Amino acid sequence: MNNRHKKLIAIYGASGFGRELAWLIQSCAEKGMNYHLACFIDDNEEKQGTMLNNIPVLSLEDTKKQYPEAAVAGGIGNPKIREKLMNKAAAEGFAFETIIHPDTERSEWIEIGKGVVICAGNILTTNIRLGDHVQINLGCTIGHDVVMGDYTTLAPGVHVSGWVRFGKRVYVGTGAVIINGTEENPLAIGDDAVIGAGACVTKSVPPGETRGGGTGKASDKEIIQNSRFENWVFPEIEDGKPTKYNWVVQHKDNLNLGYKTDIGAFSYSVSTIDNKQGQVRLKKNCKIGSHSVIMPGITVGENAVIGAHSFVNKDIPDNVIVGGVPAKIIQKL
Repeated sequence: MNNRHKKLIAIYGASGFGRELAWLIQSCAEKGMNYHLACFIDDNEEKQGTMLNNIPVLSLEDTKKQYPEAAVAGGIGNPKIREKLMNKAAAEGFAFETIIHPDTERSEWIEIGKGVVICAGNILTTNIRLGDHVQINLGCTIGHDVVMGDYTTLAPGVHVSGWVRFGKRVYVGTGAVIINGTEENPLAIGDDAVIGAGACVTKSVPPGETRGGGTGKASDKEIIQNSRFENWVFPEIEDGKPTKYNWVVQHKDNLNLGYKTDIGAFSYSVSTIDNKQGQVRLKKNCKIGSHSVIMPGITVGENAVIGAHSFVNKDIPDNVIVGGVPAKIIQKL
């Protein structure tokens, strides 16, 4: 098809994510979507008039002259900067295009605002609302009844459980895990909050604050005993299949599960690794963060909390918070 009959897209931001967005648009076109990437827009005069991955870089004004019919997509990961640039584009009369990788897994019960970008490898379940210019990078999962305010940004590999409310311009770093709230008390992350890479968020975060990431430490503001299992019942466990709480067990005969044990959604509990032997014992009311590994023969004590992405190779006593690789005691409860 002639490019004159395709939808022209201009990416605002000749940056790292801008180049990734260009690849996303090209992938969409290869899969039959009616897109043609016209140019990058960048306010840096040194970039204007150059080529980036065989795509011209223009000023906003020159883009308006050459491609007045183009729609703009935001190529900047920083929410505040992206908001500023999208407002500039809107002032010039540009419309915005929502770019969603065609292989994205999603239900029909999702509301999507203008200018949203959803990259490859994402799963969105049901009754989700995405505000304008939300950006979801590679390999994220988003559970039921999640609301994301305008310009919310998820870096690669973020996992969000159900009943979470994001404000505007929230940034969530790579590999972070946000556990679920409840219908009566959704977990809320305020406007302009920042969640660090690898963080495990278990309670609401006030506007403008930063939580977790990078230090390997946690505070009582970041990890709490959650009440979402007040009516908890033992799940039916089938080998290799998700439970009602969306975690999976392999070799279920070697798992001893305590009452009100909370394992992060989309996690595996695997009880034989490298021919090691022994039962994995999870005592009552313990909590296991997403993407953690617990080796065979290990016992996790009552009320203990295992931070996301931890490697547990020693028994964990009752009433402690542990995290890291290998997991170490961070705090006594």
